[in-house]
Amino acid sequence: MNKRVSLALIVGCMLSGAAAAQTGQELFTANCSGCHGADAHGIEGLAPSLHNPDLWTKLGAHRDNYIAGVVTGGMSGKIESLGKTYQGFAMPPQSFLSSADLVQITHYIIDDVNQLKGGPSEALIDQYKQKPLTHGELHKLRSGG
Repeated sequence: MNKRVSLALIVGCMLSGAAAAQTGQELFTANCSGCHGADAHGIEGLAPSLHNPDLWTKLGAHRDNYIAGVVTGGMSGKIESLGKTYQGFAMPPQSFLSSADLVQITHYIIDDVNQLKGGPSEALIDQYKQKPLTHGELHKLRSGG
């Protein structure tokens, strides 16, 4: 009898964990939409649109490093995006989120919001959590270097 109860508890815990797993969109809504908007199109004067396929395409091989660097180390300074200038506000690092959740969020931004393919690996997120890129390095990546 005790074995059945133990098995039921184990299965119940596993199922509750699976039910609690969130999609990239749900994680984005919970953690990012306050500044970037529910649809990721930004909030004028506060945070730029993340729906910017031209930017993500232009970043090319640097795309994964850039988005992983921004979510783990934050971002500040002047940003030009879709003809608008954002300056004065800083995006705080989101490194308090699990690496798996950050992977989900970044893949949602790249794959679903921008209809492109890709996104950083959990290993890259972990690497940047240990040693974040500087905001200067992120600006350099954003401008093509």
